[in-house]
Amino acid sequence: MMNDFLYAAIIGWLILFLFWSLILAFIFVRKPPKSQLTIKLTFQSLIIFGVVFVILYIFLTVDSF
Repeated sequence: MMNDFLYAAIIGWLILFLFWSLILAFIFVRKPPKSQLTIKLTFQSLIIFGVVFVILYIFLTVDSF
């Protein structure tokens, strides 16, 4: 049961990551004048997504459940 939840969490996080990437790409293409989105902020948000993916994958591979 816990593995099913973790698979669902990974799939949900992947969908969220795809939409977030599309939003970031759209903002960079449009380049609004008052946008506070920087390259540093973009990489920080992508690193957060990566860290959560790694944590979910570690929980999924551990056999203690």
